[in-house]
Amino acid sequence: MKFGRVFTNHLEKTLPGWRDKYLRYKLLKKLLNNIAPAAGVLPPRLPLPEFQVWFVAILTGEIEKFNDFYVGKEEDLIIRFQALKETIKRVMERERDDGLFSSESEFSEYMTEIRKDLVAIHGEMILLKSYSSLNFAGLIKILKKYDKRTGAMLSIPFTQIAFHQPFFTTEPVTRLVHECEANLEVLFPLEAEVVESREENTGTIHEPLLVEETEDIYRSTLAAISTIEGLKKPSSTYNHLSMSYLFGRHGNDSAGAVTAENSPRNSLVSTHDVEG
Repeated sequence: MKFGRVFTNHLEKTLPGWRDKYLRYKLLKKLLNNIAPAAGVLPPRLPLPEFQVWFVAILTGEIEKFNDFYVGKEEDLIIRFQALKETIKRVMERERDDGLFSSESEFSEYMTEIRKDLVAIHGEMILLKSYSSLNFAGLIKILKKYDKRTGAMLSIPFTQIAFHQPFFTTEPVTRLVHECEANLEVLFPLEAEVVESREENTGTIHEPLLVEETEDIYRSTLAAISTIEGLKKPSSTYNHLSMSYLFGRHGNDSAGAVTAENSPRNSLVSTHDVEG
């Protein structure tokens, strides 16, 4: 399936509040399709140098959008997770002290809320990692289309810029994911198993997780991981800017995210890939 179709399918399945935060891939592709192939005949009143300035300005605006959303979400997740850890600590301390909970059902209610919040936060962490990966993938695809249709070489310099952006640095969120999983494993062994199946993209859904507040996040997470898995599949051309290289060989963490630490920033070569 073409990347554009995969990307659109993901947007349809992700959380509604996230949809307009992704790359406007369809619009950018439409703009490029109005340009004649590399012979250089452009629409009237828009010579190639001016078009490139305009196109780069659009992409720069998109990257700023990614950064604003990613950093804001990352900060929100850090704050929420820290508050939840403090709640867990207080609840467990109360549970150890006889008589502080009026009944077993009261303790169970506290733990149910904690479980719900942990599952929701974990899902949003995975979604944020996939947000980084899919937007980066979209940038690479649209830049390669630009090079092909204009005969320019914009992919490599612009990709180097993207490598150093906040939205591309997923290590802090990855650490949060692992810490969240550790808490789930200790407090809720069943939920930890479900989290593992979520990351392996098995599609397994256990009823204890599917409360109303977390179902949308869980299903969006599965859809995101499914999209990443599709991008990992080998293509006819395998190089340092191909989707299968970026999301397969180097996408070995829980969301298949490409990170600054494992990026091929020092070994960029060809700019050909599968269909877009």
